Amino acid sequence: MIYGSICSGIEAATVAWEPLGWKAAWFSEIEAFPSAVLAERWPEVVNLGDMTKIAAAVRTGEVQAPDVMVGGTPCQAFSIAGLRNGLADARGQLTLSYVELANAIDDKRIERGEEEAIFVWENVPGVLTSHDNAFGFFLAGLAGESSELHPSGGKWTHSGCVYGPQRAIAWIVKDAQYFGVAQRRKRVFVVASARKGFDPGQVLFESEGVRRDTPPSREPQTAVAGLTARGVGTCGADDNQAQAGHIIAECANGNISHTLKAEGFDGSEDGSGRGIPVIAFGGGNTGGNIDVAACLTAKGQRIDFEVETFAVHGTQDPDTNHELAHALGRNHGQENAISSGMMVRRLTPVECERLQGFPDNHTLISWRGKEAAECPDGPRYRAIGNSMAVPVMRWIGERITATLPAKKSASDYGGSKTPVEQRNLWQTPIPLFVALDAEFCLTLDAAASADNSLCNRYITEEQNTLRTSWADFLVAPGYAWLNPPYSDITPFVQKAAAESKNQIGTVMLVPADTSVGWFREAIETASEVRFIVGGRLAFINPVSGKPVSGNNKGSMLIIWHPYPRTHCQFTTVERDALMSFGARLIAKREAA
Repeated sequence: MIYGSICSGIEAATVAWEPLGWKAAWFSEIEAFPSAVLAERWPEVVNLGDMTKIAAAVRTGEVQAPDVMVGGTPCQAFSIAGLRNGLADARGQLTLSYVELANAIDDKRIERGEEEAIFVWENVPGVLTSHDNAFGFFLAGLAGESSELHPSGGKWTHSGCVYGPQRAIAWIVKDAQYFGVAQRRKRVFVVASARKGFDPGQVLFESEGVRRDTPPSREPQTAVAGLTARGVGTCGADDNQAQAGHIIAECANGNISHTLKAEGFDGSEDGSGRGIPVIAFGGGNTGGNIDVAACLTAKGQRIDFEVETFAVHGTQDPDTNHELAHALGRNHGQENAISSGMMVRRLTPVECERLQGFPDNHTLISWRGKEAAECPDGPRYRAIGNSMAVPVMRWIGERITATLPAKKSASDYGGSKTPVEQRNLWQTPIPLFVALDAEFCLTLDAAASADNSLCNRYITEEQNTLRTSWADFLVAPGYAWLNPPYSDITPFVQKAAAESKNQIGTVMLVPADTSVGWFREAIETASEVRFIVGGRLAFINPVSGKPVSGNNKGSMLIIWHPYPRTHCQFTTVERDALMSFGARLIAKREAA
């Protein structure tokens, strides 16, 4: 899935969706600090800036119309933290700009014969109660209605759906605390699409019915019951129960207790044993009542009835600040410690990142000429607070993936029985590479490993060629060689196009399929498409090391020159001529 992001912030969506295999086509962020975070973390993804200008660029083809668009327009117009001016606020009007961009994306995709996009939107619950019915206008725009929608019950509920003439829409309020983060953060999430067979309600709504797990039935048994009305968690006779003065332990489970007074004895107010019961506390301390009483002992396991005391066993390390050392002792630095006294402190930026589900120090970047270690906290707090909860966004991405009908990837080979993981590692025939190296001086294998690299310099999967600057590896004036994983070619096309703007040339070997989206994208930026004719290539199987027979697709070379192009040129080259030329060069080298 290829997605575009508006009001990107520090990209909770990308952190959430990258593990799902989704790729970002573009971001849109205007604030300086979040834009710097995007440039630091995803330098290969373009930031388009002002979202109100993207719709026109999509319609002209300058900006890609992605499979998914995601974004949370500014919430201040609807939040209690702002003035709640709704659509009268310029920030509130960006909800309507979101609709305009959604329409432009769908129009462009329909024009190109592609399915309509899926749209994901997030905001504060206050948008549901905006005085000017901003949510009704937003839903109407997405649904394709000519006038605002009104809730049937007088106010918008926390979940619902609309099926309009243009799109189906579903919304729900989700709280981040139920997705594994330690904060209460309720937000409205909207999913909308005109795609046939895709129901947004299946993404956001979950069945409340669950499979019951009743305990197995057991046969009745005969046992001796306790003699007293309330035993101490056992069944059976107890000699002590027949003795005078035996105390019956009782657990106090009420929410409100009696007022304690300085009279009476045996834990009662009037000396009768009634009133305040004897309370069994857990673990020999006064931490609170428990449902099952512990064994009663003299003085209730308390060291001193007059003074609250605590028995502590533990090590100091978890209880202290690691930057401060304790006094040296005779227990090898593992002295018992107790934390006494409290004070309020604000959360650190790292703690805030964790509360939103981001990796530690996601927002710790070089800023305004200072090193990352000196990055101020203020911009980090603001950027984190304006972002989304990553676990919720990941859940939405997973639900979208599960809802989409299963279909064969457009980059798959029709009828191929070779496992995808092997096809992604098919190696280039050496004579072909040698022939191309003689023409282009290939000095960098941009997607390889130490075992299969065809150049002395290469970028491994761990180094992530999509995020790595090729200028750090390439030996100028040579070209980069790229035989990308055929299961997902699009991001490699985008990367080669981006590197060409940095005066780095690329030669890419791909299937000769002109019907897929990545080919249309490639010819908009590449200098030449060279079809290999006269036969199909026999790639090298990475497992057997032998040529793969029965390749059912032809191949082509897409070439980005390191200098400005005027247009994309289409040419052909004979397979046998290439292979023969490469084989002669190899023979000469071996003979020398």
